[in-house]
Amino acid sequence: MTIWTRKRIARCFKIVRYIVVGYCVFGLLVEAAVPRFLPENAFTSYVGEAAKAGVFAIWFYLFWRIGNAIQGIYGRQSAQYLELTPIWRILLDVTAAYVLAAFCFSVLYLYIVRLQGPGAFSADLNLGEALYFSIVTMTTTGYGDIAPKSGWAKFVVSVQIIFGFLYNVLFFSIFAGLAGRRRSADRALD
Repeated sequence: MTIWTRKRIARCFKIVRYIVVGYCVFGLLVEAAVPRFLPENAFTSYVGEAAKAGVFAIWFYLFWRIGNAIQGIYGRQSAQYLELTPIWRILLDVTAAYVLAAFCFSVLYLYIVRLQGPGAFSADLNLGEALYFSIVTMTTTGYGDIAPKSGWAKFVVSVQIIFGFLYNVLFFSIFAGLAGRRRSADRALD
């Protein structure tokens, strides 16, 4: 297999990856909008079913991007990774993963409300309120205006609290690692 063929295959996979992630996000938005903004019909049901797979696809993508960033910063070839990858790209990837995780958790909260009814949380959630609750939960702020009531809601909120705590630690670890590596690289050049 020639280098040109490998590059072409890699480019095709990159395009397919963006199409799949875009379709999954579109499916999640349609699924979140069905009860309030869009009528329930065959199209929205089909797209909503794809959204369920989309949540798992986005989680896989998130963990893959985070793993690549960690391996690049702390792995064997970290010096080469840090030379080739600008800091803004690494921080953008980590921040985008955080925002996507908050969005995925908010969609999970909407699924819980849809399956268990409005009594799953102390307030009736729409997409905006679910996203607000997801961010407040992930940052472990916890204002108390929305609280989980059902068992599944409490379980998912607990998972998000643990995820948010660990992700915050990971984010600051990556940031500190980048700052330390750049500082040592600058000293080596002097």
